[in-house]
This record gives sequence, C-alpha cells and structure tokens, in this order.
Amino acid sequence: MNKFLISGHLNTGIENGLLLRELEAVTGMNRREIRRQIQQERLCGVPILSDCTYGYFLASSEEETARFTRSMRRRAKEILRVARAVESPKGGEAFAKGK
Repeated sequence: MNKFLISGHLNTGIENGLLLRELEAVTGMNRREIRRQIQQERLCGVPILSDCTYGYFLASSEEETARFTRSMRRRAKEILRVARAVESPKGGEAFAKGK
C-alpha cells in the first residue's frame, strides 16, 4: 500500500489547492480517512499545507510553509487555552452562575 495516498494527488502552491470534497472524489476516501491520512503524511515529513479558501496543497515556498505553521501554532494555543479553562474549577463555576 502506498503510504502517500493524498500527496500524490496534490499540486504545488496555494493557488492549486484541492478542496476536501475534491479529494474525496479523486481518492474514494471519506473526510475522516483523508484527514487522518494527511496527518500521517505530514508526520512523515510531507509538506501538505492547507487553507480554508483553497484547500490542500504542497508547499511551493518558505513563505507558504511559514504562514501555515503560524496558523497551526495559533490554533494549538487556542485549543490548549480552552482545555485549561474547561479543566479549571472556576471556569465551570462561572458558567453555572451565568457569568
């Protein structure tokens, strides 16, 4: 089995991105499988980037890679912030009191 199932379908550069529905059509995989495969390929070092407007694509420049990694780091920080708030006893109390 080819471990690079998604990157083989991708073009280089943000302007050539493929939307998730397009990847579903060309791979025959469902959204969850595609996302999981993209994660695996990224962890193997394949520079699969994504953008909400253009979809998934291979990096064409250091600028595209930097933009993507900044976005991922911001998202990761926000996810951690929310997780900490949910774990906090004060966070739950404030919500229960309607604050």
